[in-house]
Amino acid sequence: MPMEDIFEVLPLERIAGVTVSVIYDAYSSAWQVLFLFIRKALQMGYFTVISNYSVPLKSLMHRFNSVGVNPHEALENDKLAIVDVFGSRYSPVREEIKNVFYLDKVDPETINPKIDRIYLGPLRDKLTGNAMRMIYTLDGASIMLGEEQTLKLLNQTIAHKSISFPESTLFLPLNADMVSKRFVAWISNLSDYVLLAKSWIREDHVKELLYFIKAPHPDFEPAVYSLRVSKGREKIMLKKLSAPELGSPAEEER
Repeated sequence: MPMEDIFEVLPLERIAGVTVSVIYDAYSSAWQVLFLFIRKALQMGYFTVISNYSVPLKSLMHRFNSVGVNPHEALENDKLAIVDVFGSRYSPVREEIKNVFYLDKVDPETINPKIDRIYLGPLRDKLTGNAMRMIYTLDGASIMLGEEQTLKLLNQTIAHKSISFPESTLFLPLNADMVSKRFVAWISNLSDYVLLAKSWIREDHVKELLYFIKAPHPDFEPAVYSLRVSKGREKIMLKKLSAPELGSPAEEER
């Protein structure tokens, strides 16, 4: 089977108005899949909003750079907005950057209304029509707020935004090694599309598989792909595997 890029497996045009989760482990490269989708969305004129719970703002910018996106340019040109929850919670210094928003205080009781005020205020007109939203990351949110609170807040977010911004797509990256199996199961159940990545560290290489396990289409069949990180612009290349290529169960034990 020939190598494919992620957009041949899951075209951006097919996922308007749905929730997509990408679940991976500690050593996986699949976190880049989300940033490749953002790059594609920006190229197609989608407005993108990221709620950052996981890393300092500068580190988030580096992740954009790793897939060939200039985040400062996208922010300046009103193509991208960032709600920096991580910086709001942990940093006393707040950079004055266009379309980067901060919260005065971060707590489970008020965080959703505060983010809603940003969505329904300065970002409202930009979010009409095709748009992308990403919670980066769910494991970061669960460490900050607790798993139970994160699930409750996520349920509220999906219910509210499905009415306020019905054409927008929500991406949910999740490092499964950081949370409980119950949390992962709930996210999988909540999502319309589920991509699951698993990695194995070998002496001379890293083996990585991407499982496409859920989609809301009557003709959908789960599939497994080998995942390779390339130096080119595509970054993530996939090869669909047949049953004999998958390896023995013992090889895939973790």
